[in-house]
Amino acid sequence: MKAMQFKKATITAAAVAALGVMAGSAQAATEAQKRAAIDSGLAYLATQQQADGRWVYSGGAEDGASTGSALLAFLEEKPNWGVNAAAYQTVVDKGLNYLFAQAQAVAISNQPAGNPDTNGNGIGLKFVPGGVNGRDTYVTGLVLPAIAKAAFENPGALVTVGSQAGRTYAQVVQDTVDYFAYGQNDSGYARGGWRYYANSGDADNSTAQWPAIGMLYGQAVPGVTVPGFVKTELKEWIDYIQNTTNGGSGYDSPGNLVNEAKTGGLLVEMAFAGYDGTSTGAGDKSDKAGALAYLNTHWKDGPSATWDGNFGHPYAMWSIYKGLETTIGMEDTTAITNLLTDCGTLDAGDACNWFQDYAEWLVQSQNANGSWTGYDAWSSPLATPWFINILAATQVPDGGDVPEPGTAALVGLALAGLAASRRRKPA
Repeated sequence: MKAMQFKKATITAAAVAALGVMAGSAQAATEAQKRAAIDSGLAYLATQQQADGRWVYSGGAEDGASTGSALLAFLEEKPNWGVNAAAYQTVVDKGLNYLFAQAQAVAISNQPAGNPDTNGNGIGLKFVPGGVNGRDTYVTGLVLPAIAKAAFENPGALVTVGSQAGRTYAQVVQDTVDYFAYGQNDSGYARGGWRYYANSGDADNSTAQWPAIGMLYGQAVPGVTVPGFVKTELKEWIDYIQNTTNGGSGYDSPGNLVNEAKTGGLLVEMAFAGYDGTSTGAGDKSDKAGALAYLNTHWKDGPSATWDGNFGHPYAMWSIYKGLETTIGMEDTTAITNLLTDCGTLDAGDACNWFQDYAEWLVQSQNANGSWTGYDAWSSPLATPWFINILAATQVPDGGDVPEPGTAALVGLALAGLAASRRRKPA
């Protein structure tokens, strides 16, 4: 990564200073201490934004991934910005403008499973500069949640830069969803999955989780539709990629490179497809209970072999968090019992469970400047926003969050009032 000059935003010092009293503390994971860690993390991220609005990961196409991740951390915490509201809104606006400037239109057409072009304009959108397609699915899958979150809050907001100038955020979200629908593989072992670029003819379950998580956010935006065939086809991939011996997810085959991160992604895909392995039709092999059992067995694993492990591996922890939050909820104490920590000091009414285990580890491992170091390829520009979202108990939208058209405004107002206090999702 090439060195770049960081531009600092005007942020209160209190958030950064708060971590100093926590760094060596044996008392952790109360709501107040989570809040201090989140605020410190956001303050750090604000200092890392570049003049053009991006957060630097690789200095190239993958900067969209770090920028989308950082923006989601800010947007999910908007009700808690407090005295930093004006500064953080500037951070968000600059970041969104950077992402919108990267939007690339892709001609899309009917696919064997159905028509991905929900609005009939003949295009989908991906978010990589200059048409680079080496990591289209990854980067666009990390961009879509941030844009969808912004669109949910204000569906009529207009893009002011780049090729999409004059269109609403919601329209951009729809075309991004359509791109993923178009790019889903149609046949063979890869049917229903995704890999690095549209219609690649192969698939892997590290990549395939990103369209799923992006479309979970996308379908919550009023007026945005996910073509019905996408979820039906995804069930084919889910059935294929889960290892029926240990319950975990393989990479490009059920037995290849099974690990924690891909198993978390498998649970996200199950949540998106509405498919937990309880059906008994021909060929239905997926098993949510098996995936949970695999994660419980490997829960204490540290990072290793680049992709493997849980605690200390940002990619795995964010994947697992999303998978558990969308399937068993934040308060479940039965599925994951092989905990690493004692959860520290808990607030009244909290039980030591998988989420509090994560929170304890994250509070204790945060750097004094508000960042998290990360691991291997998943360095601080990705680790820090992902860990903020975990500590904040971010709720990934699901089918129950999609408002009826006539109630969208009321739902938006209600969510604005509830977001600050809605910390956990019942199992």
